[in-house]
Amino acid sequence: MAVPKGYFEDYVALFPQEFQPFLMGKLAYKKILEAEKRLKIPPRIWLAFLTPPVPEAEAYVPEKCKRIWQLKTAMLKSLPHPKEFLDVRDPLHHSSEAVTLALLETLYDLYENKVLLPEEKRYRQWLDVANHFGLWKLRYMLEDAVFKTFDPENFALFESVVQKQMFIDQHLILSIRGILEDALRKAGIKDFSIENRVKNIFGVYNKVALKNKSINDIYDIHGFRILTLSEKDCRKAIEVLHKLWRHFPERYKDYIANPKENGYRSVHTVLSCLEGKLIEFQVRTYEMDHIAASGPANHAEYKKSSRTIASS
Repeated sequence: MAVPKGYFEDYVALFPQEFQPFLMGKLAYKKILEAEKRLKIPPRIWLAFLTPPVPEAEAYVPEKCKRIWQLKTAMLKSLPHPKEFLDVRDPLHHSSEAVTLALLETLYDLYENKVLLPEEKRYRQWLDVANHFGLWKLRYMLEDAVFKTFDPENFALFESVVQKQMFIDQHLILSIRGILEDALRKAGIKDFSIENRVKNIFGVYNKVALKNKSINDIYDIHGFRILTLSEKDCRKAIEVLHKLWRHFPERYKDYIANPKENGYRSVHTVLSCLEGKLIEFQVRTYEMDHIAASGPANHAEYKKSSRTIASS
């Protein structure tokens, strides 16, 4: 069965009143993260996230949930040592649970304006680990959280730059989307969705400030993600895109035919669209998209837990 309504709230209620304000804050933050529908975190990891990080909490963890306590304690030991995970070569490795939990914990702590790790460099090492395990969505979220915490002035500046550019281009985005939807339907692709995708704030800063690029030269400040049911339809969608607008072979990346080591699969292509606007398109199946958002191991575990609550 699926996770029952109130499942996580019931778990939190097991702990004494002294923990409740802290746990209510974590529950609220969980809901913020889950507003991003693509992010699918297995229930066991959420339960570990909601478990108080102190030894006395163990007494209130149900016997059937002892694996959750083990996961929590393993993560707490690993939190100061992210580099130990970079030697793992299998993106389906069991340690991905501890990695995902560590990323959620660091995101929450930065959201609460706490800095638990001794230096910014340690947070950046967790970004490398997130990339290594294919946890793209969490990586970009943490990247911006670290940027906002340690360089708030530049974060605010580049956040405003991105928002301004999105406002300027909104008429183009709507027009491109309309043309694309019509072309995909005419090509016989019946079940697809088109999502607008905005580059994270640090990614824009990195290209403008560190690579000496103009904001006008950043072709992926916003873009589109096309999702289909099958790889065959992905190929059809690429054909449609390349017929609609001029593409750049040197910027064409086929990670479906040649997946990344961390399991990431997608096709990326950059097109010169309306008014010569350079825009990056990502094309992949719905399942590839879930894997890209949550990581290969988490996706596999989430599919299992969607049928039954994983034994803990």
